Amino acid sequence: MAKIFYRLVVLSLLLAPTLALSSPGDLAFNASDLEGVQGTSEDARGSKLSPEPSAKQQAGSTIVWKPRVVGAPAERVGGAVRGSRARATPMALVPNHLGLTSKSAPSLFWHLDAAAPDGVEIVFTLVDEEGEVPLVEAGLKPPMRAGVQRVRLADYGVELEPGQAYTWSVALVPDMEDRSQDRISLGLLQRTEMSGKLPSNADEFAARGLWYDALEALSDAVDAEPENLNAQARRRSLLTQAGLTLGAD
Repeated sequence: MAKIFYRLVVLSLLLAPTLALSSPGDLAFNASDLEGVQGTSEDARGSKLSPEPSAKQQAGSTIVWKPRVVGAPAERVGGAVRGSRARATPMALVPNHLGLTSKSAPSLFWHLDAAAPDGVEIVFTLVDEEGEVPLVEAGLKPPMRAGVQRVRLADYGVELEPGQAYTWSVALVPDMEDRSQDRISLGLLQRTEMSGKLPSNADEFAARGLWYDALEALSDAVDAEPENLNAQARRRSLLTQAGLTLGAD
């Protein structure tokens, strides 16, 4: 039942005319599309990553995102726009293609453009290519304010398999008995094994096309110094290079 329900929700949103998406096939994964992504040497899972340099050390520096596109680009699925546009809307902070990570349990980031109204549930879901049953389907604590939000996969005991493609989503659910009113945003995710020298900071992650790792390192820097404008600007620059424009950080 979970499989059927989840697919019906996603399909209904993909077909919503207001989303102006291309065909749902854009989000499908083929094994041939994923060939050549994995390296053959050391796995990054056990490596110790260097802490992100402080914002002071990075003053004036510019992050440069070099995407590694796996397969055909897929449309980013923004929050559904059924009903009043005054309602809060989630947005997965992902590029318009399969995003990569070197980590077994990375953080995933999404944005909320307004505080969620009382009574609205927030549901996080993670499914693999098989999609038989969600690996995770859990309620999230409503954020205290709008802006960038984080989901830590480690909190759910999840370890991504190298080479496996996953779909994750965040949905605002006004009525758990009627999911047709959900506002949902999807992201695509794959863990890749790295060869050669392992990247250890945001700039190196971005240069190697590791979207989730770069965004996590930049977000850690923002969390460490919330008032530092340079740390905020570096994260905003990465998002802008992927076609993501936010209001509040």
